[in-house]
Amino acid sequence: MKRKAIHAEYRKTSESFPEWLKYEITVLDENGKTEKIPAYGKDLQDALSRVVHDEKVEKIGRTARVIPWWGWVLTWFGYLGFISFWWSTTNNVNILAGGVLSAMIILVFIMLWSKDRNIDKS
Repeated sequence: MKRKAIHAEYRKTSESFPEWLKYEITVLDENGKTEKIPAYGKDLQDALSRVVHDEKVEKIGRTARVIPWWGWVLTWFGYLGFISFWWSTTNNVNILAGGVLSAMIILVFIMLWSKDRNIDKS
């Protein structure tokens, strides 16, 4: 059994962000315990999706922290080495520019995606 939302209750409307609502969601854990999580969103579905998003980010973050810093450095330099080798064999500067640009776009996407969504908007 996965975690399940068993009850959601509307709490209040935000004063500083009029379109945001605060809910209190009761979640049933796998071990049978319940947990109350405050959730913020434009509606209940948005608030639930923010809670799920934050749990996914936390799970992936725990996995990423297992990899030591030097593992990430080796991966980065390995990628740059591959792009540089490919560029030097084909002599096409678009490969180098595209490889570095795509790496930067991916990093920005990961940084934006990994932000917590369920933050206090009141």
